[in-house]
Amino acid sequence: MGIEIIEVKTKKVRDRFIQFPHNLYRSDSNFVGELNVSVKDRITDKNPFLKNSKIVLFLAVSDNKDVGRIAAIRNNIHLDIYKDNSGFFGFFDSINNLDVAKALFNAASSWLKKEGILTMVGPTNLTTNDSCGILIKGFEYSNIISMPYNFNYYNILCLECGFEKVTDLYSYKLNGELIVKKYGNSLSRSLKSIHSKDIVVRPLSGKNFKDDLKKLRIVYNNCNTNNWGFMPLNDEEFLKMAKELKLIAPLDLALVVEKDDKFIGFVLAVPDLNQAVKYVINGKLFPLGLLRLLWYKRKINRARLMILGVLKEHSGQGIDLILYHKITQTLNSHNIYEAEACFVLENNIAMNSILKKIGGECIKEYRMYRKELT
Repeated sequence: MGIEIIEVKTKKVRDRFIQFPHNLYRSDSNFVGELNVSVKDRITDKNPFLKNSKIVLFLAVSDNKDVGRIAAIRNNIHLDIYKDNSGFFGFFDSINNLDVAKALFNAASSWLKKEGILTMVGPTNLTTNDSCGILIKGFEYSNIISMPYNFNYYNILCLECGFEKVTDLYSYKLNGELIVKKYGNSLSRSLKSIHSKDIVVRPLSGKNFKDDLKKLRIVYNNCNTNNWGFMPLNDEEFLKMAKELKLIAPLDLALVVEKDDKFIGFVLAVPDLNQAVKYVINGKLFPLGLLRLLWYKRKINRARLMILGVLKEHSGQGIDLILYHKITQTLNSHNIYEAEACFVLENNIAMNSILKKIGGECIKEYRMYRKELT
C-alpha cells in the first residue's frame, strides 16, 4: 500500500488529525475519545507549553483515507532539566499495519533529528503531565478521564519499529471501605497525631483560590521532583490546568494538608467525565454534543484519583492514609463510590504498596518507550 505522510499545516488537515481516533475506534465500545475542543486547545497556541517548546503534527494517508497520526515534540523544559537530548512522540494512532507505523515514526524521528535530538521517548500527549503511555493491560475496561486507550496491537507496532520499554505505569481500582475496616486504629492514631501538631486537612478555598493555587503548585512540584520524566509546571501552566479541572470537579475534591500556612500534602480527584463524553458523537460539542454531555454528566458515579503527594519530611505520619480516607468520604458525598488511581510508576514502591494495602486492584498497565535515533 502506498503511504503518504502529510504535515499538518492547515485547519482542515488539523481537524482530520483530531478526528482520526474517533474513526479508528468507531467499533470499539470501550474507547472514549477526547472532546475535540480539548485536543485543539492542547495542540495550538492556546497551550502555554508551546510558548517554550515546539511540536509538529503528521497524518498518514493511503488510498485517500487517513490511516494514522503522530506528533513530534521538542520539550525544551525537559531538555533544560534532564539534559538527555531526548525528544518525544505523542498522539500516536495507527491502523494495524507495520508500514504505516514505520512511516509515522520515521517522520517524527526525522524532524527530531533535525532539531538535534538523539533519542525519542513516548508517547506523551504532550508532556508527562498529560495523558501518556500505551495501554498493554486492561483492554476490557473503558478509559477513565484524561487516560489513554488503544488497540492491543500498539505494543507490537512499537516493538517492531525498534522501541524498547522505559517504564510501566499502573492504574488501581480502589475500594475505600477497606481503609476503615483494616486500618481504622491506624487512621484514628494518625488523625489525633496531626491534630496535636496543628496540621489541618481542608479543601481548596474558593475565596482564596489563586493564593491556594500558588502554595499548591509549590508542593505539587516538590512532591513529584523524583518521579520519572516529571515536568514541573510554571504559574501559567498550573493555573490553566487548575481552571480546566475546576470546570468538572467540585473544589472539595481537591484536599490540601496545611501546617503553618504552608501546604505539605494534597490529593486531587475528578469525576470521570468520560462516562458522559462517550455519548458525544465524534467529540463534537455542537450542535447536540453539549446537551448530551450535560445530560449524562448528572449520572457520573466514578472518579479518577489523579494524584496524591506528601512532602518527604512529613512522610511516615499516616497523612497519605488520612487523605485516601477523606477523599473517599468526599466522593461518597457526591454519590461516587468507585474510583481509579492512576498513573502510578512501577518503581514508586511506597505508592504501590499503600494502594495494595487499602484494597487497590491493579487493573490497567501502560508502557513508555524509547528509541535511539541513528
